[in-house]
Amino acid sequence: MVKKAPAPRMPKVKKVKSVEELMPMARHMVSKDPPNMYDGIEVKKGQRVLVVNDQTADQLVFQAFSTAIKERGAHLTVIDLEGFRNLKNAGELVDSTFSNAWYPAWVWEAAREADVILLCAFLKPPHTPLPRLPNKPVLDNLELTADLMISEHQTYPVEIRDAIDAVAWEKIAGSRKIKWTDLEGTDLELKFSEAEWKTHSERFVKRTGLPYMHGHLQLPAPSVQINGVFVSSSLTFGGLIPRITLTIEKGQIVNVKGGGAFGQRLKDSFKTHAGLTSPACPGPGINWLTTIGICTNPRVRRSPFVDELSGSARVAAWTFGHRRAGIFHSSVGEGYVSATHKLIRHMDNYFNTLVTDKGTAIENGHMLALDDPRVRKIASKYGDPDKLLTEAWIPEVPGVNAP
Repeated sequence: MVKKAPAPRMPKVKKVKSVEELMPMARHMVSKDPPNMYDGIEVKKGQRVLVVNDQTADQLVFQAFSTAIKERGAHLTVIDLEGFRNLKNAGELVDSTFSNAWYPAWVWEAAREADVILLCAFLKPPHTPLPRLPNKPVLDNLELTADLMISEHQTYPVEIRDAIDAVAWEKIAGSRKIKWTDLEGTDLELKFSEAEWKTHSERFVKRTGLPYMHGHLQLPAPSVQINGVFVSSSLTFGGLIPRITLTIEKGQIVNVKGGGAFGQRLKDSFKTHAGLTSPACPGPGINWLTTIGICTNPRVRRSPFVDELSGSARVAAWTFGHRRAGIFHSSVGEGYVSATHKLIRHMDNYFNTLVTDKGTAIENGHMLALDDPRVRKIASKYGDPDKLLTEAWIPEVPGVNAP
């Protein structure tokens, strides 16, 4: 019998009203390079730091980081862009801010003189085709609103998070057959060969020294052995959409149902770019399921103020939630339309069940590694494991645990 989703839960969140409230965390965030899926970037005395801001980013976050950078003795240059003011449509946000290098060309000329670049104006470097910079600066984006900057996530003990990763990976790695369902209607069968797992693991070993990335476990997609139905009502880097159902055959989407304007946007782009190729995909087209990511920090939440925001701040307020343990985010696409625009769209699934060759790894959105005695033992070093290993936030999903 399918279990019901837990009731929505958002912890009480105070609205930040001053830069002073953010300064202790800002100073911490620029003092050292953070672990993966945490925020910040080390800034050293004498470095040339470029901050790209826009008028829709959270200006308290921008001001706090600017102050902390100058306190470190670095040389600060700020570029202030207009951004996408008043833009709230999820599909348009994804295609304009996420994987489209919308910054003016002269921004990248300025970037050639920087040692460190921080992007407050939302743009996602791993998915956006940025120009090659001969100075090879350290570059990162700030996916933060003021309340998220000082949320529990940033101080969550890394040792606990890494233990969750290791235990969860035991149940996933090398599985030849995986069943993935969720309470919105996703029902997928995934089969992976030994060779696919080997290639997948080796790619991460080169990057991290481990066969996975901390805080963001992944399955070996794309694969021609993924079949079934994928259902979602959330764009990871955009926001809520009408529920969309994607039929997947041999790793490709062959039918799109629902999704409102975004569903039509997908259909149109699949047709227009049917011949587009990408080294990451087994064949032409931008209708491949290209990423299946599973995040692992239980104390992550979304910002409750998302509906008040637009542009960069709105994206940051929404997308932060996908970092929570048990939430999946999957990408569709990965085709280069131009030198500065890659079509790729990520969608969230909140109440997932993942059954592998080795048993159940996730059940109705709850990562079972959180209950493992080995993880609880490590958590007890830092406080009450019942609290530290309980999800701080349960999303409200229309038609699942909300009207």
